[in-house]
Amino acid sequence: MKVAIYCRVSTEGQELNQQIEACKKYCEFKQFTYELFSDIGSGKNMNRQNFQLMLHKIRLREYQGLVVFRFDRIGRNAREVVTLFEEFENKGVNIYSLNENIDTSNPVGKAVRDIIVRLAQLERENISEATKQRLQALKNLGKTLGRPTGSKDKKTRRKSGYHLRYANKGESKIQQEKRLENKITN
Repeated sequence: MKVAIYCRVSTEGQELNQQIEACKKYCEFKQFTYELFSDIGSGKNMNRQNFQLMLHKIRLREYQGLVVFRFDRIGRNAREVVTLFEEFENKGVNIYSLNENIDTSNPVGKAVRDIIVRLAQLERENISEATKQRLQALKNLGKTLGRPTGSKDKKTRRKSGYHLRYANKGESKIQQEKRLENKITN
């Protein structure tokens, strides 16, 4: 069976080779042939170059499986990751996650995959909420939050970026791009 291996770290200082070697050994053990894809970048950004190349090849049905070190290497947004997993399932692509020891070629693996993705989303939301509460507590104590004033703050900032972000609130980057394309073509 031919599979894609996908490995990712968030920053340059992190070690990528550990993930790559573990995934290669797994493929050799299972006697999979594989092609390796790796990126350095945030899991929030689904537009990573090699990730998009791998998705393109999966959509062309070049692989029957995807091997990852952990599910969160694919992405951090549970909704997008679950959508990808459903797409993979519809294309007959199984997901093998080494860290979670999950093989989605069976019903138990699919159920465990969904639970882990939902728990990861819950953890991120809890961290975000705790951060907001800590910032509010500091604000209530009279602490000044944000960047300290300095030479960069002497110039008046443009507000166009703020207005643009407000206008696009709630849209994904893909939706924004489609909306802009429609404006240009019409």
